[in-house]
Amino acid sequence: MLNEPIDNAPCIECGLCREVCPIFTILRREHVSPRGLAILADRGIASAVFYQCTLCRACRVVCPVGHDPAGEQVRARVVAQGVETEANRTMIANIRQYGNPFGPLKEGEIPKTLTCC
Repeated sequence: MLNEPIDNAPCIECGLCREVCPIFTILRREHVSPRGLAILADRGIASAVFYQCTLCRACRVVCPVGHDPAGEQVRARVVAQGVETEANRTMIANIRQYGNPFGPLKEGEIPKTLTCC
C-alpha cells in the first residue's frame, strides 16, 4: 500500500495547491493536481500518474497546513510496487549503464531524445 505512515500533516483537500501546480495549470485535470495525488496516495492507489508531478513543491508553499506531498517517497513506493512507465525504465537503465539519462553519447553530441518520467 502507498499509505505507509509518515510524519506529515494530512491534506485537507482545500485545493489551494492546484493553481500553483505547473502540471495542473497545463492539463486542468484533478487527478494530476497535488490534491488529486494526495487523495490517491491516501487511498493507497499506485498509479503511473505520480510520475507527472515535477516535484517542485510549489503546492507545499501555499498549503495552509504545510502538507508535504513527499513525491520522492510516494514515487519510490510506486516503483517498489512495479508501477513504472517505459520512459522511466529506459532512463534508469541508461543512468546505470552509461551514467546519464540519454544513453550512449559521443563527445560533444547533443542528445536527440530526453527520456523522462
